[in-house]
Amino acid sequence: MGNDQSAGNILRTSVTSKTPVYHPNITVVNSGPVAGSGSGGTASNTSLADDNDISKLAAIPKFLPILRSSINQQNDPTQIPHLENRSLLQLSMRLQTHFRFCAEIIQTEQTQLITRMKEVDTRSNSVQQRLIDKQKRFTGYCEQSKKLRDIAITLKQLDQSLSTLADRMRIINLCLPPDEQLPALTFRNKPSASS
Repeated sequence: MGNDQSAGNILRTSVTSKTPVYHPNITVVNSGPVAGSGSGGTASNTSLADDNDISKLAAIPKFLPILRSSINQQNDPTQIPHLENRSLLQLSMRLQTHFRFCAEIIQTEQTQLITRMKEVDTRSNSVQQRLIDKQKRFTGYCEQSKKLRDIAITLKQLDQSLSTLADRMRIINLCLPPDEQLPALTFRNKPSASS
């Protein structure tokens, strides 16, 4: 029984689906082309209004950018540049070997530079040590020369005092009677006759 009624409802709805049914809670946005005498005028008015809007949109001029390459042309397969994987792989492998070769060369040069820097550092340290030793010797020489200068100054002072003493003794010796006079006093060696 229940099956007969549901089949009857399906037949009724399929037969009556061509005629619009009014439902108070449902709002129809676009009912589509409806065949009928009463609603034909409204359908033609909406189609004319749509045609006017479409014609106005079609009348708007189209502008292309100055740089045509800036247009997104992904839909055109002829405009998209394709890269082959094999050549890109070969290029990347060549770059990898080139960079590895350059890195090895740089590493060997760096090790050579480090060894040279160590050699130069040890040589500069030895030269610096020699210079420090020479400076110590020269400061010792300066002190010795200063002592020699002081000795030379004291010797000159002694020579002057002895020469003044000899002059005074000569004066005193001249004051004595001739038989009591002493021979002339000299503190310097007389030059030999052979020279």
